[in-house]
Amino acid sequence: MKQNSPSVKTYTYTFISLMVLALATSLIGMVDLGPLSMPTAVIIASMKAILIAAFFMNALYSSKVIQVILSAGVIWVLIMITLTLGDYMTRGWVDPLAGK
Repeated sequence: MKQNSPSVKTYTYTFISLMVLALATSLIGMVDLGPLSMPTAVIIASMKAILIAAFFMNALYSSKVIQVILSAGVIWVLIMITLTLGDYMTRGWVDPLAGK
């Protein structure tokens, strides 16, 4: 049974995309975007991680079980980020010394 795998052309385009995203990361680091700097950097890093996982790690061409495991990992990371941000953003809402 022949397994699908990316062609050299796909690897080349993926590599070029990663280099463009790395350049974009560097250029964004030099520009002051204020509060949008961090979300922009995280979005670019996420795009690079998706490209690496999909093509260089062959997740796009692997079995459904591997894709389900990768999806579960992504969902778990999103849950952890959500809980951490929820804790961080709600600090200071209640004064712990107010009852004394």
